[in-house]
Amino acid sequence: MTDFTMEKGADGVAVITWDTRGKSMNVMTMEAWPVLDGLIDDALSDDAVRGIVITSGKAGSFAGGMDLNVIARMKEGAGDDPARGLFEGLMATHAILRKIERAGMDDRNRGGKPIAAALPGTALGIGLELPLACHRIFAADNASARIGLPEIMVGIFPGMGGTTRLVRKMGAMAAAPLLLEGKLSDPQKAKSAGVVDEVVPAGELLDRAREWVLSEPRIVKPWDERGYRMPGGAPYHPAGFMTFVGASAMVQGRTQGAFPAPKALLSAVYEGALVPFDTALRIEARWFTNILMNPSSSAMIRSLFISKEALEKGANRPDAPDQRVRKLGVLGAGMMGAGIALVAAQAGIEVVLIDQNQEAAERGRSHAADYMDEGIKRGKATEELKAEVLGRINATTDLAALKGCDLIVEAVFEDMTVKAEATKAALAQAGADCIFATNTSTLPISDLARASDKPDQFIGIHFFSPVERMMLVEIIKGRETGPRAVAKALDFVRQIRKTPIVVNDARFFYANRCIIPISTRGYAWWPRAWRRR
Repeated sequence: MTDFTMEKGADGVAVITWDTRGKSMNVMTMEAWPVLDGLIDDALSDDAVRGIVITSGKAGSFAGGMDLNVIARMKEGAGDDPARGLFEGLMATHAILRKIERAGMDDRNRGGKPIAAALPGTALGIGLELPLACHRIFAADNASARIGLPEIMVGIFPGMGGTTRLVRKMGAMAAAPLLLEGKLSDPQKAKSAGVVDEVVPAGELLDRAREWVLSEPRIVKPWDERGYRMPGGAPYHPAGFMTFVGASAMVQGRTQGAFPAPKALLSAVYEGALVPFDTALRIEARWFTNILMNPSSSAMIRSLFISKEALEKGANRPDAPDQRVRKLGVLGAGMMGAGIALVAAQAGIEVVLIDQNQEAAERGRSHAADYMDEGIKRGKATEELKAEVLGRINATTDLAALKGCDLIVEAVFEDMTVKAEATKAALAQAGADCIFATNTSTLPISDLARASDKPDQFIGIHFFSPVERMMLVEIIKGRETGPRAVAKALDFVRQIRKTPIVVNDARFFYANRCIIPISTRGYAWWPRAWRRR
């Protein structure tokens, strides 16, 4: 069985189904490209086929993007000239997508067979670039689906024609949030933005796509028509000129030149807008090759995609039994403690939220209520879900409520003495097997662990503010932290759907060490606790 299969219907519509073997979501592989190419050739050359629909065999999704191993194999296959291998590999994929776009038309835009994309759900990266090469995009009315081009978030940009096609379809200004920010939308918002053409009930998706294909529509893309003008103006147009000036300033202001992909993307768009479409694709491929050869982008791909995915699947976890949290104690109902309680309750964990007085504890619980109310306004939550989340949070001053907790996270004032007192008071009530974690951004974990008579069960879990929005969580090992504590912290972070990194107990841990060199105070500022070390 191959990733792409085709079934020719009696009505003259050939349905090409994408179904990547062994994956919950389709990803484009090196082996899949020639299969798709062959099926397109077959359908275009068959007189009995009037048109094509490309869809997915995965329930609720079309595709999740490109298998990044394809890029690695392109590099390796070129020997001493990896840039040439990448560029030629990219141009080969451009040729396949351009074949879909032209669909057998001659130089005068005559003939050709309509090709529709039918998206049952999420379409990301190449999962959107392929539909953009089709003549009409139908999306199922699936509120949980996400449609967009998130490549910029992992250090690259849409390099399979998505950059060039989206700008020509929408204009540079309208396409900027999708390309430069990696903004994702549900199908209805994607239609409003002009990314997809129709949103239909899920049960009617294929039927509606078939109907359109059989309606003998005009299929020439606007950029292949004579007299095409880019929406919003090309760079030499007064309006377009201002768009590109503003975009350039925005990219420089946000990245300070530290990230190469946004600048390369903008260059590809600017230069591509000055030339015919096929030349623009070559320009896009050259800039994409430039980015793929850049060590900074390679490091971002490794850290933000490959390593992140491995961590979320349990890479480097100590060999310990399942340590998922059943009951969580949170000491301190301030901004951090309230956020930790919220994300844990959202993950289905029973939470005990402790503070010195009941009013403060209730205020921490009300943060969850306010957050859920905002979600209800945006259509992301329901009153029933709000009730479930709040029902899992017990806001109290009674430390005895910590009995039965298998993990306690301390999020009190950032002071060694205050944290030590809170640790001793909580551990006096907790069970012998309870893992204790401190949420601190600067204080030494090994020193804080002295407040516990079981330092092997003491660990640092550093959340970033606001907890409900920030995905990274640092797990800090003290000198005596044991493997079960590390496993517990990793399992908890994955439970609340965040990305963990495990670091040793060193000055500022990891994230703050990255931030401090570019702060105004630099290394001149050191926490008092670290100065003693």
